[in-house]
Amino acid sequence: MGFDAREFVAEELWLLIGVVTVVLVSLAGIVGLEALSGAIAVVGFLLLVPLFLFWGEEIADLVFEEPAETTSITAEQEDDAIEELKRRYAAGEIDDDEFERRLDRLVGVEGVLEDAFTSDSPSGDVPSPARSSDAESREREPEWER
Repeated sequence: MGFDAREFVAEELWLLIGVVTVVLVSLAGIVGLEALSGAIAVVGFLLLVPLFLFWGEEIADLVFEEPAETTSITAEQEDDAIEELKRRYAAGEIDDDEFERRLDRLVGVEGVLEDAFTSDSPSGDVPSPARSSDAESREREPEWER
């Protein structure tokens, strides 16, 4: 049960800004700096308090944003990986079996994704092995799917 800065900024910072604004406006008024007192009131009450009251969570997300880890491999990264694999194979760093295994792993992911998104079944299931020829299936599918 510790202090969570992100939660504080998201939910309670607007209240602290309001209290600090009241104190600063009062002190500036007592000292005789009415112009400064008015400027503090405008910035505090009309700008900062509504900003953190209505958009505190979004501000907290921006301030305490953790770097997003990208798990997807782009086509360029995949090409780079295949080129590196070819280079290592050509240099003799890896043998035939290792090269084939790694290449299958790199290219295999692409094939699985393509199968999942190009399935003929509406539920997204993997197509059955007893599938008719491409010409027959093209005749049965609607024009907009071609």
